[in-house]
Amino acid sequence: MIDRYAPTLIALAYFACGAVLYLLDLGALVAEDGTSTGVRLLVLAAVCVPILLRRSRPLLGLALASIPVAVDFALGLSLPVWLAYGDLLFAAALYGTARTSVFLERAPIAPIAILAVGAGIYTGELRPAVFVAAMGVLLISLPVWWARSVRTHRDAAEAERVKAQALAQVSELDRAAAITAERQHLARDLHDIVAGHLSAIAIQSEAALRLRERDPQKAMTVLESVRTNSVEALREMQSMVTLLRSEDARDDAATAGRLADLSGLVSSAEASGSTVTIDARGLPEFDAEVDVTAYRIIQEALTNATKHAPGQPVLVCLAADRRELTIRISNPLGLANTRPVEVAPGRDTACERAERQGLRNIAERAAAIGGGARSRIVDNQWQTEVQLPLRNGATR
Repeated sequence: MIDRYAPTLIALAYFACGAVLYLLDLGALVAEDGTSTGVRLLVLAAVCVPILLRRSRPLLGLALASIPVAVDFALGLSLPVWLAYGDLLFAAALYGTARTSVFLERAPIAPIAILAVGAGIYTGELRPAVFVAAMGVLLISLPVWWARSVRTHRDAAEAERVKAQALAQVSELDRAAAITAERQHLARDLHDIVAGHLSAIAIQSEAALRLRERDPQKAMTVLESVRTNSVEALREMQSMVTLLRSEDARDDAATAGRLADLSGLVSSAEASGSTVTIDARGLPEFDAEVDVTAYRIIQEALTNATKHAPGQPVLVCLAADRRELTIRISNPLGLANTRPVEVAPGRDTACERAERQGLRNIAERAAAIGGGARSRIVDNQWQTEVQLPLRNGATR
């Protein structure tokens, strides 16, 4: 409400203060020339009326006020008129365009200097020149400089506000990306734990049903593996729940398997009917990130092998140099192998997406630590090859 009527109040204030100065005979900047107070008030009113446009049309208000200002200059300079005109200069420099603001700052310099020099030459004294220069700076340049300063601070505040909004948007995008990444990480772990163990349990249960009459002892061995897989699945699920409740992200490595635990994966795969050979001679010690990632990749590869090529031998080779760990898992293709190597456009069905999930998890796990993975058929062998970088080097 106050902002709406602010120009009117400012105009009335300038007129009232100017009227008081005129009535007290304090309005003249130069020697009194006999102009009546009524004429002075009329000129002052003509300058104050355009102040109503100081926010909406500042340049128009300044142009309209220039006419009575020229009349005042001809009658003899008076302080109230130039104070009101200074407010219009302030408004034009503050609310006008940036180009207008710069022009108003620079344009008065030359006229003020010329008038000051002219006054000095005309009177032959220095005092009039200094007076004209001082009045020009105080009544014309000072309002513009003040407006420029306010404008600079206002623009800086607006820039900081925009910057803060941009940072808030970036922060929100980062938060959304972090949530998405965490969901993908959780989805991979759930797939490895639930799908891997349940696939092994399903395959081993089927084997136990086939062997219960023909080889009861072997069936009992398979059932023991089923129980081991069930207990291990429960343990890993409990570990994941503990991790999700923990505030320390470093617990992640502590809840997952390591390459030293490969014997459990081998026993589970062999109980499903596959023969697993591990070639990992002379491996150094790895940091937790590489160790856990390698374990999860081998776990997923063995699950895929027992699911898609049951009964086929699986060879797992691990080799490391100072720069990277190479993992190669291969097995002959099963008779009913359905592993997707490449899906043609338009055939991305839900079944095919499910089949590719294990391969996608392997590739994503390797990429998460800067490595790479590739799965393909080579000489009737299904082969998965993974390279994991060793950032800090390995220690033997």
